[in-house]
Amino acid sequence: MQETRPPEHEQASIVLVGSFNPKIFQPAWFASQGLIRQEEADEANVQVLNNDICVFETGWFAIESVNDRWMLLSRATPALESLRDLALGTFSILRHDPVYKIGLNAYAHYTMPNRATLDNFGHAIAPKDDVWRPVLDDPRLLSLAINGNRTDGHVGAVRTKIEPSSKIPDGLFIDVNDEYVNNTESNSAEWALDLLGGEWENHRSRVASIREHVVSKAWGMQ
Repeated sequence: MQETRPPEHEQASIVLVGSFNPKIFQPAWFASQGLIRQEEADEANVQVLNNDICVFETGWFAIESVNDRWMLLSRATPALESLRDLALGTFSILRHDPVYKIGLNAYAHYTMPNRATLDNFGHAIAPKDDVWRPVLDDPRLLSLAINGNRTDGHVGAVRTKIEPSSKIPDGLFIDVNDEYVNNTESNSAEWALDLLGGEWENHRSRVASIREHVVSKAWGMQ
């Protein structure tokens, strides 16, 4: 699905919750496994690396790993398939690592026609008059999170967060979190690999549909 009004800024992340050895996930390991080029590893900015945490970034992605959480985050405009392929390649090698949950996340900032449109949309999705104006002066929406059930047979939830953009003046930020919970008999990363390979396109279609709906509603508040 193509969005009618594409975002001005976009990022994506893949988050795995499980049990990991953070010290493995350093640039040299990714290069030795053929997952990134040696030049990328040599030029990577390693911020933290010890037994408990690893954080580094390259020109197009960042890795953050602690003992129970692993995150792959795009930088700048996301190369979505490359991000997915790097996660697949990583845990194809570490397929015996326990993984209990996966979060596929999409973050986008959109331009709005003007501040009044953004304010009108905020009042529409979080009415202020009856609840907040009696106790707050000029109440405004800072963040709204909505949780939805999965309808695709997987265990988990679909969450959408809406906030004013931190990057675009009077813009709109939309965060879609597609959460999947492991309900197989095995806690190995095998199920995560199957899910990433089989559900990625459905996830991206779901993200586009949610964002198209929200942004069209917002623009309708002019």
